[in-house]
Amino acid sequence: MTDLLSVRDLVSRFPVGGGLGSLFSAKQYIEAVAGVSFDLEAGQTLALVGESGSGKTTLARAIAGLGEDVSGDVMFDGRDVLNLAGSDRKALRREVAMIFQDAVSSLSPRFTVRALLLEPFQIHDMMPDDPDAEVDRMLSLVGLPVTMADRRPHELSGGQARRVGVARALALKPKLVIADEPTAGLDVSVQGEVLNLLNDLREKLDLALLVITHNLNIVRHVADYMAIMYLGRVVEIGDTQRIFDEPRHPYTAALLSANPTTDADAAEQRIRLEGEVPSLLDRPSGCEFHGRCPFVRDKCREVVPEVSTTQAGRRFTCHFPLGPDGAPTG
Repeated sequence: MTDLLSVRDLVSRFPVGGGLGSLFSAKQYIEAVAGVSFDLEAGQTLALVGESGSGKTTLARAIAGLGEDVSGDVMFDGRDVLNLAGSDRKALRREVAMIFQDAVSSLSPRFTVRALLLEPFQIHDMMPDDPDAEVDRMLSLVGLPVTMADRRPHELSGGQARRVGVARALALKPKLVIADEPTAGLDVSVQGEVLNLLNDLREKLDLALLVITHNLNIVRHVADYMAIMYLGRVVEIGDTQRIFDEPRHPYTAALLSANPTTDADAAEQRIRLEGEVPSLLDRPSGCEFHGRCPFVRDKCREVVPEVSTTQAGRRFTCHFPLGPDGAPTG
């Protein structure tokens, strides 16, 4: 099967500094995304996982053509995303849709649900012949009653607002949907409803989904593959279940062990990371995770690890990857 999305060595950076000092020195940049590569097929879901500030949302925005200082290669459905302009870039906006993290605040309070769902058609000059019928179709698609069309965002529950956001994202029949923390702020029962909805829509519409989250329960529920990000780099990527069963990178193992559980034995075996996340302005030498890694060795402090690839296609960057017993090899 041909990849819908192919990302190679993607870098996204931002200028930092300012004030009088910047007049007499070279401009500094931080690389929020630093050399990320992955592929995604239609009908598949990839979850981007990592702590806040790991570069997940910046990566997603770059893929959607919203980054400002981006290099590398991003091919979407045969097109070079980073070099699109004019009508081609506008066409990309129709095929790559985003579901934003704060469902209510991302919906204009001045508009009714009907107006919100029709706005994408207006922006792209694609107004349907029967707007009301199209609104009814979109509401039904996400499991909302058609009577919801006359409500405003403040009259919606969190779950209803999230469903409106999903319907709005799907309005122009995109091929890729990027969902940024799709269950943030929702009750546990409503989280399950939203996740089931996304799964059903992916299968029904043959969508590719890119889910940004730090909630590992979401990952296990919806994602075929997962990519773990640290300091703007992917430190491990592969089949979701395989990674849950046998993480190879210590950072992945630490994230998985921190997932809330009722298992007392698992809680006692939790990997606790020491220290703070390093600054992007002063990246550590060698393996950038070495200052927090419980298994660090001298080589980790000095030598940048290469990407290792298993026969099953799992990729990770670690000099001494973890084995089935959770202990480092080598």
